[in-house]
Amino acid sequence: MDKSSVLIKGRRIKEKNILTKRGKTEKAIFAFVFVLFFIYAASLLLPLVYLFINSFQPKLDYYNNLGEYGNAFALPRTWMWQNYVTAFENMDMYDSYGNRIGLPIMFFNSFWYVIASVFLNIAGCCFTGYALSKYSFVGKRAMYAVIIFTMTIPIVGSTGASFKLMTDLGIYNTPFFLVTAFGGFGFNFLILYGFFKNLSWNYAEAVFIDGGGHFTVFFKVMLPMTRAPIITLAVMAAISSWNDYNTPLLYMPDYPTVASGLYKIKVSFSRFGDTPAYFAGLLLSIIPVLVLFSCCSGIIMKNFTMGGLKG
Repeated sequence: MDKSSVLIKGRRIKEKNILTKRGKTEKAIFAFVFVLFFIYAASLLLPLVYLFINSFQPKLDYYNNLGEYGNAFALPRTWMWQNYVTAFENMDMYDSYGNRIGLPIMFFNSFWYVIASVFLNIAGCCFTGYALSKYSFVGKRAMYAVIIFTMTIPIVGSTGASFKLMTDLGIYNTPFFLVTAFGGFGFNFLILYGFFKNLSWNYAEAVFIDGGGHFTVFFKVMLPMTRAPIITLAVMAAISSWNDYNTPLLYMPDYPTVASGLYKIKVSFSRFGDTPAYFAGLLLSIIPVLVLFSCCSGIIMKNFTMGGLKG
């Protein structure tokens, strides 16, 4: 056994001894925090359990369970898989031209909306963050200050102006609205700006010595080194875009996504007394997000790693 293995083993034993020697105060705090987070986790899971159980309920049983002596979490006497078929076939709405838009089209709209918005946003933040962190030019500080200032403006305060601008540009209610995501700075910009700023410029100097240019430095050296934060931010942005119903509802009403479409047809399904089928549609809408998070949870939880120069 080499020296490093012995040191690691000794460190683990020391940490284990520290954990086992907690005082009564620390144990009480730990127990309180555990109970607090357990209650919080249960508050998040209970609505999903309620949604899952009642998505299989017959319509009559569902409304009976909501009565005075009913049980909202009662298991279905008959598991109505037909609710999912009903949701997939009958959950629809109509655009301004009278064309029917069903749930499959809403899923299609959600996929291209998520892919385009995430790509444009991450690309814009990468280009801007790299330029502001690595180059000196006239107006650099002013540009950074303007970006930070726009993050402080409440969305409510700029919605009217944004709506007027989209209309004047002729991109309202069209997929071209997504070009505005290219300049959508925010949390993603701050993370990538900080990451680029901490990368050593010695990498670029090595490329310049070998005859490479700024294009080579960015796309073949700097950008690959930011792969970990880019993937993490892209996954989080994809989940956020999938769940976003307000933006498509306001700016692309004829291109409803799953989130905005289900929001608009909620009233009609409730009016016809088919709430279980509506719950089934809601469950179908969260499956892609659950799959994406399950596949990428390890990437999200990892700490950002910095490749680097020593010395």
